[in-house]
Amino acid sequence: MNKKDEKIYRIFSTRNGFARTKDILAAGIHRRDIRRMREGGKIIRVKRGFYRLTEIPLISNQGFIDIACAVPKGVICLLSALSYHELTTLNPSIISMAICRGSREPKIEYPPVEFYHFSKKQFEAGINEIKIKGHKIRIYCPEKTVCDCFRYRNKLGLDMAKEGLSEYLKRKDRNLEKLLEYAEICRIKPLLETWLNAMI
Repeated sequence: MNKKDEKIYRIFSTRNGFARTKDILAAGIHRRDIRRMREGGKIIRVKRGFYRLTEIPLISNQGFIDIACAVPKGVICLLSALSYHELTTLNPSIISMAICRGSREPKIEYPPVEFYHFSKKQFEAGINEIKIKGHKIRIYCPEKTVCDCFRYRNKLGLDMAKEGLSEYLKRKDRNLEKLLEYAEICRIKPLLETWLNAMI
């Protein structure tokens, strides 16, 4: 490895495997070296001006880390959150992320992501902060996730929402009061109550 590459690797390793173009340029590295490393598959462009080192040991939910670093104000939602909370057997290949209605949708090159625009009240309700490998990830709690899946049932399919609810009801820590609170915020309370009465 040449001196220049070593320098670039050092920049990434001091930042948990991620770096912005401005950080790399500030260290005296030229843009053509960034391009060379990208073409050589050593770094991945997550979004414009933001890169990840290819060879950092990938862990489960690496995509969550990539997307949370690129869009720190976004929240992991719907099928991605459902899968994280083990409320579905599905392992989605595209990350679902909520952003507040009115905010600009970032252009993400990697990993594949689908953005959902939530109203301010629905966006701010039920956010949990989890840590994966030292990175802070914002994700909706299980109750809010189930309600969101019912809200988006026309897009995701009612079966997905029902599976999420059914799995949630099996949990020892289920909290129906909390679930109905979020159902109210998501404006699906009568619908959720119908399914709850059918399942319990």
